[in-house]
Amino acid sequence: MSKFDVILACGGSGSRCNLGYNKLLLDIGGMTLLQKTLTLFYHENIDKIIIAYNKDDYSIVSRYKDEHKRIVLCEGGATRTQSIANALKYADNEYVIVHDGARAFLPRKCLEDGMRDAIEYGTSVLYTPSTDSLREINSENGNIISSRPVDRTAIVKIQTPQIFPTKVLKRAYALADGKDFTDDATLYETFLSKPVHLTLGSPANIKVTTPEDCKAITGGVLVGNGWDTHRLGEGRKLILGGIDIPHTKGLIAHSDGDVLIHAIMDAILSAMHERDIGVLFPDTDDKYKDISSVILLKEVIKLVKSHSLKVRSVTAVIMAQKPKLSPYIPAIQKNLADIMEVDEDSVSISATTTEKLGIVGREEGVSVSAVAVLTDRV
Repeated sequence: MSKFDVILACGGSGSRCNLGYNKLLLDIGGMTLLQKTLTLFYHENIDKIIIAYNKDDYSIVSRYKDEHKRIVLCEGGATRTQSIANALKYADNEYVIVHDGARAFLPRKCLEDGMRDAIEYGTSVLYTPSTDSLREINSENGNIISSRPVDRTAIVKIQTPQIFPTKVLKRAYALADGKDFTDDATLYETFLSKPVHLTLGSPANIKVTTPEDCKAITGGVLVGNGWDTHRLGEGRKLILGGIDIPHTKGLIAHSDGDVLIHAIMDAILSAMHERDIGVLFPDTDDKYKDISSVILLKEVIKLVKSHSLKVRSVTAVIMAQKPKLSPYIPAIQKNLADIMEVDEDSVSISATTTEKLGIVGREEGVSVSAVAVLTDRV
């Protein structure tokens, strides 16, 4: 079989999803949307996967380059057409597959049908029949003046991947000379005056575009993990969950050392795909010296609200050899619930020892593991 290169159009910002970050970083089942898309093209007949990325996302997409030797990075342009034109410079196999980075649910059969048809017919563009009733409208200033029914059997919906001979698509893009098009098939037909071959796609091959799409593939639930460890030392208070715990030692840190709140904050930030507390509240900044972690958690909750999200559940395990923490758990849970503006039964805190093993067992430190669940605000 002929060899193919893949271009993934990932140059947008995903702003229509209203996530506060690029939709390609949306967590779906433990991997990002972009990672899931990449796995579609780990195929024996595909040599390179060229990611045409948004320059603001380089630090993130560059991580994926190390995951697979086939991945090539290419900075995108101001428009989709410019991004694909940039990426085509790296394509040198007989055929090139152009696909939307936000279409992560392409069935393998559709991909292989498209590759087969491209070899047989010269091109392949995936489509699905229209299943909705359709109308053509006349509008004025955004208001519908009149409409008439359209025969839906004569209308199809176009998807990606769209597959072309590499040299031919490069020629079409050269002729386009920077003019913008919504897809490659339209550009190809406009400048080469050649029809494309349509290959049956799948309704599963959705492009994640709107907040509703994000909810549909995640169930509207975001999950994050957090972990933190601090050393115990003399002359410090032991503060956990904002509660002062009587003990002979306290936790050493730039702030008040509340390791429980620190792990919870990192779990919440992880769910939102935000950077961790070391970036948000660096220990090199004197304004955070000995600051109460309660204040920092309140700032994280403000960030949650700015994303139109809500903390639904927080679970954490405190690992400490001493002191015995069970008497203080109810007060810790209530305090955390108040700070995060959730019901008390949404916060579950437990404590355990490590049977005298490790730094916790030797009473040298305290560790906390936390999980946070966020949902849309209602």
